[in-house]
Amino acid sequence: MAKTQQAQKAPEPPGDSSQFAAIRERLLSQRQEIVDLYKQDVRAGQESTDDGTEDIVDRANNSYNRELMFSLSDGERVLLLQIEDAIRRIDEGAYGRCNNCGQNIALPRLQAVPWTKFCIDCQELAEKGLLSEDAS
Repeated sequence: MAKTQQAQKAPEPPGDSSQFAAIRERLLSQRQEIVDLYKQDVRAGQESTDDGTEDIVDRANNSYNRELMFSLSDGERVLLLQIEDAIRRIDEGAYGRCNNCGQNIALPRLQAVPWTKFCIDCQELAEKGLLSEDAS
Protein backbone atom coordinates (compact mmCIF):
# COMPACT_ATOMS: atom_id res chain seq x y z
CA MET A 1 0.00 0.00 0.00
CA ALA A 2 2.87 2.38 0.72
CA LYS A 3 4.13 1.89 -2.84
CA THR A 4 0.70 2.79 -4.23
CA GLN A 5 0.60 5.99 -2.21
CA GLN A 6 4.13 6.91 -3.29
CA ALA A 7 3.36 6.20 -6.94
CA GLN A 8 0.25 8.41 -6.85
CA LYS A 9 1.95 11.28 -5.04
CA ALA A 10 3.04 14.03 -7.43
CA PRO A 11 6.71 15.05 -7.32
CA GLU A 12 7.51 18.12 -5.27
CA PRO A 13 7.90 21.37 -7.22
CA PRO A 14 11.45 22.66 -7.59
CA GLY A 15 12.92 24.83 -4.88
CA ASP A 16 11.73 25.28 -1.35
CA SER A 17 9.11 27.52 0.20
CA SER A 18 11.63 30.28 0.91
CA GLN A 19 12.53 30.46 -2.79
CA PHE A 20 8.85 30.65 -3.69
CA ALA A 21 8.34 33.27 -0.97
CA ALA A 22 11.04 35.40 -2.59
CA ILE A 23 9.43 34.91 -6.00
CA ARG A 24 6.03 35.80 -4.50
CA GLU A 25 7.44 39.05 -3.07
CA ARG A 26 8.96 39.86 -6.45
CA LEU A 27 5.59 39.23 -8.13
CA LEU A 28 3.82 41.44 -5.59
CA SER A 29 6.34 44.20 -6.26
CA GLN A 30 5.91 43.90 -10.02
CA ARG A 31 2.13 43.96 -9.61
CA GLN A 32 2.36 47.20 -7.62
CA GLU A 33 4.63 48.77 -10.26
CA ILE A 34 2.08 47.96 -12.98
CA VAL A 35 -0.78 49.37 -10.91
CA ASP A 36 1.23 52.54 -10.31
CA LEU A 37 2.00 52.84 -14.05
CA TYR A 38 -1.67 52.35 -14.85
CA LYS A 39 -2.66 55.14 -12.45
CA GLN A 40 -0.03 57.39 -14.02
CA ASP A 41 -1.35 56.56 -17.53
CA VAL A 42 -4.90 57.36 -16.48
CA ARG A 43 -3.82 60.72 -15.06
CA ALA A 44 -1.82 61.53 -18.21
CA GLY A 45 -4.76 60.54 -20.41
CA GLN A 46 -7.08 62.79 -18.46
CA GLU A 47 -4.65 65.69 -18.67
CA SER A 48 -4.05 65.44 -22.41
CA THR A 49 -7.26 66.56 -24.04
CA ASP A 50 -7.85 68.24 -27.35
CA ASP A 51 -9.76 71.12 -25.76
CA GLY A 52 -8.32 74.44 -26.78
CA THR A 53 -5.87 72.92 -29.24
CA GLU A 54 -6.32 74.63 -32.57
CA ASP A 55 -3.37 73.17 -34.45
CA ILE A 56 -4.24 69.94 -36.26
CA VAL A 57 -0.69 68.60 -35.81
CA ASP A 58 -0.93 69.08 -32.03
CA ARG A 59 -4.30 67.34 -31.97
CA ALA A 60 -2.95 64.42 -34.01
CA ASN A 61 0.09 64.19 -31.74
CA ASN A 62 -2.13 64.18 -28.62
CA SER A 63 -4.31 61.48 -30.16
CA TYR A 64 -1.28 59.34 -31.03
CA ASN A 65 0.12 59.69 -27.50
CA ARG A 66 -3.22 58.62 -25.97
CA GLU A 67 -3.39 55.57 -28.27
CA LEU A 68 0.17 54.64 -27.35
CA MET A 69 -0.63 54.89 -23.63
CA PHE A 70 -3.73 52.73 -24.06
CA SER A 71 -1.84 50.08 -26.06
CA LEU A 72 0.84 49.96 -23.38
CA SER A 73 -1.91 49.65 -20.81
CA ASP A 74 -3.29 46.59 -22.66
CA GLY A 75 0.10 44.89 -22.46
CA GLU A 76 0.42 45.84 -18.81
CA ARG A 77 -3.07 44.44 -18.15
CA VAL A 78 -2.12 41.07 -19.67
CA LEU A 79 1.05 40.96 -17.59
CA LEU A 80 -0.89 41.95 -14.47
CA LEU A 81 -3.32 39.05 -15.01
CA GLN A 82 -0.39 36.63 -15.46
CA ILE A 83 1.25 37.92 -12.28
CA GLU A 84 -1.97 37.61 -10.28
CA ASP A 85 -2.43 34.06 -11.59
CA ALA A 86 1.12 33.17 -10.50
CA ILE A 87 0.49 34.59 -7.01
CA ARG A 88 -2.72 32.55 -6.80
CA ARG A 89 -0.87 29.39 -7.85
CA ILE A 90 1.79 30.02 -5.17
CA ASP A 91 -0.93 30.49 -2.54
CA GLU A 92 -2.71 27.31 -3.69
CA GLY A 93 0.49 25.26 -3.80
CA ALA A 94 0.27 24.67 -7.56
CA TYR A 95 3.18 26.95 -8.45
CA GLY A 96 6.21 25.40 -10.12
CA ARG A 97 4.28 22.85 -12.18
CA CYS A 98 3.54 23.08 -15.88
CA ASN A 99 -0.17 23.69 -16.55
CA ASN A 100 0.03 21.42 -19.58
CA CYS A 101 2.16 18.37 -18.77
CA GLY A 102 2.31 18.65 -14.97
CA GLN A 103 6.10 18.35 -14.85
CA ASN A 104 8.19 20.60 -12.64
CA ILE A 105 9.25 23.89 -14.16
CA ALA A 106 12.98 24.48 -13.77
CA LEU A 107 13.80 26.92 -10.98
CA PRO A 108 15.96 29.14 -13.24
CA ARG A 109 12.94 29.51 -15.55
CA LEU A 110 10.71 30.44 -12.60
CA GLN A 111 13.25 33.00 -11.48
CA ALA A 112 13.58 34.47 -14.98
CA VAL A 113 9.84 34.47 -15.79
CA PRO A 114 8.08 34.07 -12.43
CA TRP A 115 4.57 34.25 -13.95
CA THR A 116 5.20 31.36 -16.36
CA LYS A 117 2.64 28.56 -16.49
CA PHE A 118 4.58 26.22 -18.76
CA CYS A 119 7.87 24.33 -18.83
CA ILE A 120 10.18 25.20 -21.73
CA ASP A 121 8.90 22.40 -23.98
CA CYS A 122 5.22 23.25 -23.45
CA GLN A 123 5.94 26.98 -23.84
CA GLU A 124 7.36 26.25 -27.28
CA LEU A 125 4.19 24.31 -28.14
CA ALA A 126 2.04 27.20 -26.86
CA GLU A 127 3.94 29.71 -28.98
CA LYS A 128 3.36 27.51 -32.04
CA GLY A 129 -0.35 27.33 -31.20
CA LEU A 130 -0.22 23.60 -30.54
CA LEU A 131 -1.67 23.65 -27.01
CA SER A 132 -5.38 23.59 -26.29
CA GLU A 133 -7.00 26.62 -24.65
CA ASP A 134 -7.60 24.51 -21.51
CA ALA A 135 -3.86 24.41 -20.77
CA SER A 136 -3.55 28.19 -20.81
